[in-house]
Parts: sequence; C-alpha cells; structure tokens
Amino acid sequence: MGQTIKRIGFSALSVLVLACGTTACGAASEPDALADDQQQAIVDLVQDHGTDFTAPSCQVEVFRIGDPATFGWATCTETQGPGPAPATQAASFPFKITGDTVQKPEDGDRYLKDVHEMFPEDLWSALEQRHRGA
Repeated sequence: MGQTIKRIGFSALSVLVLACGTTACGAASEPDALADDQQQAIVDLVQDHGTDFTAPSCQVEVFRIGDPATFGWATCTETQGPGPAPATQAASFPFKITGDTVQKPEDGDRYLKDVHEMFPEDLWSALEQRHRGA
C-alpha cells in the first residue's frame, strides 16, 4: 500500500513538473499567431514611422507583444523609378513600438548600445545575430 501511494505521488509530481515546464517554455516563445488586423497595424506603423523610404513595403516578425511595448524585426524595401530596371533600396532592423512610436537602434557604433537600452536582455543575442546576418 505504501509503495502504491509513493508511485501515485511520484506520477502526480511528474505530471505537474511537465505541465509547469511546458507553460514556462511557452511563455518565452514567439507570440501566438496575430490576427490579420493586428499584424497589419504593426506593419503600417513600421512602414509609416520606421523607414525614411517614400513608399516602403515592409515585412515584420513580431518577437514579443507586451505592455507597453511590442518588439520585432522588420525588412523593408522600396523600388525607385518607373524604368525597366528600377533601383531598389532595402533596410532590415529591429524595432520597438510603444503606442504609435516606432524606435530602432542607430547604425554604426551606437547600434549595440541602443539594442541594450531599448530591448529586453533575453532578445539581445537574437538581435545581434540577425544584425550580423547569422
């Protein structure tokens, strides 16, 4: 009887640990799929306030949606000129959205410092790898 109770207790503990572990892992992963209108609102903000392009076309990957900020990575392009071989500009950058404000790190020597000031520590490594093209 004592062995049976120990086995049941161990099994219950194992299930509890597994459930808590799964929940903890899920909390650190990418957000659930966004509704189309939520995704479009983020794309619109990045296109309107995240680039200097006249008519950008951006794709965004959202890393985390939180209160008060949303964090992600944008890849934007702009085609210039109506000719058969128009020149294309491109930019790829991390972003932080707070309200209607889009922030992104400065280029050059300031980039890493800005990443550390603007983004949560658990995103730094991923942002640095993306910036290097890894």
